[in-house]
Amino acid sequence: MSQFRLPNGTRLWAEGNDNEKIAIHLGKEIVLEQWGPTDVDGKTADIQLDKQGAVEVRVIDRPSSDKPRTNSKRRFALKAVGEGAATISGKGEDKAISSPLKVLAGEFKYHKGMVKDLLADVGRGSDPSLLYQLQRLLHSNTDNLFNQLNDVNVAKMQSSLACGRVAKASGEILIGKVISHSFEKDSSYHKPISKVTSRDDVEYDSDVMSKARLAIARHVKSGHPVMVGCAMDPNTAMLKGGHLQATRTGGHTVLIVGCNDAATEFLYVDPYPGGSTLIYQGGVAADSYHPPKCFFLGLFKVDAWEDVLGRGPVLSYKDNDGEWSGSRYLEVISGPMF
Repeated sequence: MSQFRLPNGTRLWAEGNDNEKIAIHLGKEIVLEQWGPTDVDGKTADIQLDKQGAVEVRVIDRPSSDKPRTNSKRRFALKAVGEGAATISGKGEDKAISSPLKVLAGEFKYHKGMVKDLLADVGRGSDPSLLYQLQRLLHSNTDNLFNQLNDVNVAKMQSSLACGRVAKASGEILIGKVISHSFEKDSSYHKPISKVTSRDDVEYDSDVMSKARLAIARHVKSGHPVMVGCAMDPNTAMLKGGHLQATRTGGHTVLIVGCNDAATEFLYVDPYPGGSTLIYQGGVAADSYHPPKCFFLGLFKVDAWEDVLGRGPVLSYKDNDGEWSGSRYLEVISGPMF
């Protein structure tokens, strides 16, 4: 039976070993591989579409074998030519044991409210391996690029606590150059402090935070994801030279990948599974994600209420129902300077 996969042999599973699919931005063409046994006459099954209008198929290569009952492969292209969904399969193959591929075609939209969404920009590309990695992330697969706790990342980083290094390495694979910072005093966003008895002790200057948000947005709009240091449990042990260190216990690092026009909301990827959760309101209309909430995304917003209470314009994610929720919500404490 024919399988439709990446040229390196990877199956396009969206959820574990289930839901084989790929989403393609309108007008884009991607190259995949058909692999499977030839029939008794040495023929490779033709690729058929179950419906017309959304996707076009173009065969690129001749089958690699014309011998009976041998494995054969060939490259082919899929192009999104309309909005909708279609399924490709091997013509004449037994449906009971076939491996069809669902193809979702249409405009890959930005997350709601974003004027720049670097995840969507990946989705608008034509590199099938990156499209595959993106859908693994949006479906909250445990083996997605950004999960700091999966076996691959733990082995690579020699640690299960390498949120920052995983965010940077994975961001550069999926998107490109990542903007980082020192995580020291020179990249701190809050006012100097000598001890922390509660979050109320951590205060922010309006001018500093305005410039910081604009700097982050400028990088994102230029196509670069941004690493920011966060605190979910600010405490005195995190202090160094009067400033909280996101690399210490009580801190965390995430990767900002989107922003709104006013630089008051920022979409981010969280390497800790289930730390942040968010329904991704972007992508191709014909596509859907399971579970609906991604366990690796969040949305920072300027908290005007904290400003009224005297802490200043805190950049935080309080609507979260993941691990970093309630009194342990994430707030941004450091990032690139301006």
